Amino acid sequence: MDDDPRAVLLRFIRAFEAGDTAALGALLADDFIGYVTTADASVRAVDRDGYLDSVRAMDVPTANLELEVPNIADVGADRVLVMVVVRARRGDKTLHNFSGQLATVRGGKLRELWMVEALPAESDAFWS
Repeated sequence: MDDDPRAVLLRFIRAFEAGDTAALGALLADDFIGYVTTADASVRAVDRDGYLDSVRAMDVPTANLELEVPNIADVGADRVLVMVVVRARRGDKTLHNFSGQLATVRGGKLRELWMVEALPAESDAFWS
């Protein structure tokens, strides 16, 4: 398995896009901590299980989720910063948003993930 932080983060994004929580779980370290943007643009910390539970609750496979990565940058030896364009559609609801994510990757696993969104309230309304 490729331990390159960029490659790991890109595999993570593709697994997220597919709603593949087994693949996501395989990419998260046991001591993973995620900092997730909330509807009011604050951030809440979640552990590995909490992160996976959140993804399951989103029911990604029914959302026609598309994640585009227009930019990715190394931020040190084990950190990667990525911009993600988010598009999703479920019934009459649509979402078009932008997310910046800063990941710390060691040993082929995500240890930490910081997320910010351009439109957190719209995202929350879509996924709720």
